[in-house]
Amino acid sequence: SFWAILTLPNRVGVPIRRSDKCFGHKIAGSAGGELDCPPLEKYLDAVKTFIKFDPLIDSVIVTSEDPTVCPEFIALLKGELPNLRVLTNVGDVQQGTGSASKLESYKDVVNNADVIASALTSFHMHLRARYFVLTTKSSWTTSIAIFARVYGFASEVYVIDIGRNKNAYSSMARRSG
Repeated sequence: SFWAILTLPNRVGVPIRRSDKCFGHKIAGSAGGELDCPPLEKYLDAVKTFIKFDPLIDSVIVTSEDPTVCPEFIALLKGELPNLRVLTNVGDVQQGTGSASKLESYKDVVNNADVIASALTSFHMHLRARYFVLTTKSSWTTSIAIFARVYGFASEVYVIDIGRNKNAYSSMARRSG
C-alpha cells in the first residue's frame, strides 16, 4: 500500500554529495573542492553490505545535487541489485552545487526557493531510511544521518561512512549520541 511505502524502515538512504565538493571539479566561481569523492562503486559495495546484514532491505533512496550522479548510480544498482526498488526525489532540481548563494551562475532556470524545497524534500525522504551510505566529509549527508537518528522513522539507524571526517559532528552521524 501507499502508506507501507512511506513507513517501512527496510531501506537504504544514499545521499551522494558531489559537484563542487570534489577536488578537481570544473564549476566556475566555486571553491576548489574539499575531498576526493568516493567512486560510486564504493556506495554500491556499502549497499550490498547492508543487504547481507539485513536481507529484508527492499529499496534504496538515491539523491544528489549533482545531476549526473543519480542516473549513473541507479544504473549500477539496477545492474547489480535488480530487485531493489529505487526511490528518487522526482522534483529534485539538482542544482549542481551545494551552495545556493551563487545559484544563478550555475542554473538560470532555478531559483533559491526551488533549491530549498528540493533539498528539504530529499532530506525528508532520507528520514524514512534505516541504513545510510554517506561521506561525513559532507555536513549535508552527516546532518541527514543525525536527523534520522533523532527524528527519523526507524528505531535504529546504521551508517557506513565511505569518506570519513574526524570531528565530533561526523562521529555523531556514525553512532548515536
